Amino acid sequence: MKLELTANITLKAAEGGKPRRFSILAYSGGPLNVDGFDMPVIVDLDGLEIPGAIPILIDHTKSVEATLGVTDTVTNDGLSLSLAGVVTGVSAMAQQVLAQSAAGHQWQASIGAAVNEQEEIRASQTVTVNGREFSGPVIVARRSVLRETSVLPMGADSSTQVNLAASAANIKGAASMPTFEEWIISLGLDASTLTPENTAALQLAYETVTGTPETPAAPEAAAMPAEVPMDEKLPTANAKGAPLDIQASMKKLRADTAAHFRKVGQIEAMAAGHSVIAATAIENDWSLEKVELEVLKASAAKTRPTSFGGAQSSPQNMPAVLEAAVCMHRKHKNVEKEFDDQTLQAAHSQFRRGVGLQQLMLMAASANGMPLSAGVRIGAGNLREVMQYAFSNQIQAGFSTLSLPGILSNVANKELLEGYMEEEQTWREVARTASVSDFKTATSYRLLDDMEYEELGASGKIKHGTVGEESYTRQTRTYAKMFALTRTDMINDDMSALDDLRNRVGRGAAKKLNRVFWAKFLDNSTLFTAGRGNYVTGSTTTLLADYIGLGLVLDAFDDLRTPTADGSKKPGGKVGGSPSILLTPGGGISRVAEAIYVNNNIGGGTQSSEANIHYGRYKPVKSVFLNDSTISGGSATAWYLLRNPSEAAGVVVSFLDGVETPTVENADADFDTLGVQFRGYHDFGVDHAEYLCGVKSKGAA
Repeated sequence: MKLELTANITLKAAEGGKPRRFSILAYSGGPLNVDGFDMPVIVDLDGLEIPGAIPILIDHTKSVEATLGVTDTVTNDGLSLSLAGVVTGVSAMAQQVLAQSAAGHQWQASIGAAVNEQEEIRASQTVTVNGREFSGPVIVARRSVLRETSVLPMGADSSTQVNLAASAANIKGAASMPTFEEWIISLGLDASTLTPENTAALQLAYETVTGTPETPAAPEAAAMPAEVPMDEKLPTANAKGAPLDIQASMKKLRADTAAHFRKVGQIEAMAAGHSVIAATAIENDWSLEKVELEVLKASAAKTRPTSFGGAQSSPQNMPAVLEAAVCMHRKHKNVEKEFDDQTLQAAHSQFRRGVGLQQLMLMAASANGMPLSAGVRIGAGNLREVMQYAFSNQIQAGFSTLSLPGILSNVANKELLEGYMEEEQTWREVARTASVSDFKTATSYRLLDDMEYEELGASGKIKHGTVGEESYTRQTRTYAKMFALTRTDMINDDMSALDDLRNRVGRGAAKKLNRVFWAKFLDNSTLFTAGRGNYVTGSTTTLLADYIGLGLVLDAFDDLRTPTADGSKKPGGKVGGSPSILLTPGGGISRVAEAIYVNNNIGGGTQSSEANIHYGRYKPVKSVFLNDSTISGGSATAWYLLRNPSEAAGVVVSFLDGVETPTVENADADFDTLGVQFRGYHDFGVDHAEYLCGVKSKGAA
């Protein structure tokens, strides 16, 4: 947003050969009536950022022709804001401002500022700003950046007065331009010998050269006949009788003036970003070599900024600051791990009251070149234009671009991950994860009886292990969901619309993975079978505090055997190893599992003298999906004693390219939607793997 505030400006005449200077009381700290705001505006001077030299423009026109000067002194004492600097404009537009000032026109001034954060103070509230207390309703511009200051024929506040010196020649001691008498003497003429007609002609020539009207000391000239040609009005010899070439003299004066302004322009270009050096060089007529040397010294002496606001608020860091501000506003977990301290501090300082969706879009649109007036908001009339600028990927000259698509993508992925991790992640405790490079079916082979090492014979030949029919396949699929920030969300400035992104796309991805995983896990009638020895049934297989059922399952686990390599279906050798996970559904059975793990003595729910030999051995893991009536195969009594999945897992979850969390992408919405669309997608597959992973107990007869 652009804030234009009326202020006072004074242009001072040159003194002692120095260029013209100006001074501006830019802001006195009180409320101002500003176009685009429906209530008075107060600029919080403590939150006003001033990025180096400030250009002085004419009527907020951003062009070389409309440049009037540049500041070299900025004073912000928290109560008022003052600017001072050098008049550098040489264009016809700049000369017109100076000429009208000389003729008596009272100019006003207006500062242009980008408002990054504002606070509305209601009618019943008061606020202390700039050392004073104000009553609402007012708007306080808490964070803003001073971009430029302009001179105007009439500012927003008509009571403001601007005083401009008429000309350099009217101030005692001025020497930036010669007086009329001095100019005549420089031509070798004696003013006392000039006729009234000659004096009038020379006065006209003087005004043409200097652009500065002046009343000569000679008597008032009589009216000249219109038919007398200019050539006949000018003297042809100086006071000593030497021939006088008035045209050559005027040409030389013009050349000297042009050379001066050219040098000023070269100094300003060479000292860009070093306003003090530029001003000193112009005032003291430094050589260009000296200017270059001073700039090099200043550049070498610069150190990295230590101020959070100074370093992190620079254009190149602003995307990260905005992203951090949104994440803080959305209360993301572990935000301090996602951003460094400087970025978080800058986000907190600039957006202490959060950041809105409209503010985010308007800042990006402005940075990408959209001209915005003070107090503008997004509405039906300008939404499409704001979106075109805000979502533009083109870098425009003169602007530091903000990639709103990049910021939203990063925030959206964090929103998605927040929602994704809020759902149950128990599957990770009992499954093995694997990576695949495409969507084709992959085949894996189980442990076989003849895969153990054999003693190497005298021949030194190593026998090959046999790959038999005991295998399983894996394949990934794509699951996806769409979400859109609609025009209603944008016009309503509704950042909470991202709740749907977290819930529908983030949590939705986790819900889908849980459903697919546990449906495959519970469809285990061919994985856990009595024939394989990894499935036990009967009334004594319940998981109770007497741990009888646990003992039966442990016996079955110890007797697990590998499949044979020859396909004869005969059992191979024992596998060995130990279980480490006790998987149960929710309810009372899960509390028994926890008691077995943490209590030294158990027995009927009360402590007894009988020692719990299973204490600390089998980590209790609970999933409510084991007893979900909407999933086939669910049971309130069945439980599992499993190996660590890194050794052998009953289920393997495959992710495309190893990406275990879903991904969000955004794009312009369809023509009939007018908004921003997000699509979340997740590439994974769930398949049965090793039946030697453990033992299942039916927990019932």
